[in-house]
Amino acid sequence: MNQFKRLTAAYPPLLWVRLFGETLTTLSNTMIAPFLVLYLSENIGSSVIMTMLVIGLQPFSEILLTLFAGGVTDRYRRKTVMLISLLIQGVAMLGMAFSDSMLLFALSYVANGAGRSLFIPASRAMLADAVEPTQLSSAFALLNTASSIGAAIGPLVGVLIYQQNPALAFLFTAISLFLYALAVWWKIPHSEQPADTTETLQTPSASLRLDAYRPAFAIMLLALPISLFYAQTETNLQLHFKEMLPNYLQTLALLATVKGVLLLLFEFLLIRWTRNLPPRLLITGSYFCFAGVGLGYAFLDHVPSLLALQMLLVLGESIGLTHLLTFVSRIAPPSMRGRYYAITGTHWDISRMCGPFLGSLVLLHYGGAMLFTISALVLLLGGIAMNLYLGKKETAFPLEQEG
Repeated sequence: MNQFKRLTAAYPPLLWVRLFGETLTTLSNTMIAPFLVLYLSENIGSSVIMTMLVIGLQPFSEILLTLFAGGVTDRYRRKTVMLISLLIQGVAMLGMAFSDSMLLFALSYVANGAGRSLFIPASRAMLADAVEPTQLSSAFALLNTASSIGAAIGPLVGVLIYQQNPALAFLFTAISLFLYALAVWWKIPHSEQPADTTETLQTPSASLRLDAYRPAFAIMLLALPISLFYAQTETNLQLHFKEMLPNYLQTLALLATVKGVLLLLFEFLLIRWTRNLPPRLLITGSYFCFAGVGLGYAFLDHVPSLLALQMLLVLGESIGLTHLLTFVSRIAPPSMRGRYYAITGTHWDISRMCGPFLGSLVLLHYGGAMLFTISALVLLLGGIAMNLYLGKKETAFPLEQEG
């Protein structure tokens, strides 16, 4: 009990509200994610290529709004931006729940992407403002752990909903987003913007020159292999398993659930255990973990082996992606954190816009094994490039150890 009290006292209320909201929204979102491609192709009706193009619309809207969203986050109070973005996403999910045509679904999907592009940089920047640098990795790990609670339950519930009425999953997600917005409004105080925001924004050498954003763009480009891999696991993996496994729906749900349980059990511990290791080693190592998973998806058709592979996926996601978020907070000037998180996070949008479509072309012509083999090779090359870049940056941004 005393240890729990110390843990709660170590972090601001913002983190605990985020934990509540991320658990709730991840639970509802993971009812949808493993089956979205199947839902569009089987319930609304479309070809594989058209389905992938529609899925690419949301990240496309996020890319268009990214720099604008980061600037808004740095100019206006982060709580206000978070509230508006959650409401936009909630309304968009309602639109998706009641869409009966691909056009209406696509418009709602784009609106959801606009809300996400506002929320993600604002929430990450606000957390970096409120939490001590030495505790930031643990804070991000706690958030991911909370998401894992929802991810462990959501896919199994999603199978039942998908078999009955798939649109209910979008309705539940809308309700969870509105509850999240209510918690943010009620419990999170407004934070002051960094004191030098105005000065920084008006100083050409700090804000208007490309040099000020060069590290953010470098991280964004070097992280593309990871998000391209995730883009395939979120879309084309469903079609690959449909051809390869007899009970593909249950397998998809089981893999997502096992991953969620493993993240819940081990992510925070992995961050604590690796807190004194060089970020370059951890971030680079995650690329090789993801490459191993990609090869497994390419050639394994035995469900127990695929389940065991989830441990490697969790290892890469826990130690790599979490420490990468912390590294961004170290290289970003305090008054530019919103834009740094917006720029670096764009790699997810680029990959989710182009990856499903390009991956579907490879899948249709050469098969899923070739698609995930190519993904693994790209990850290996990306890991080498990221290692070289971080080696140069480690001396410029000394590590602040936790504990």
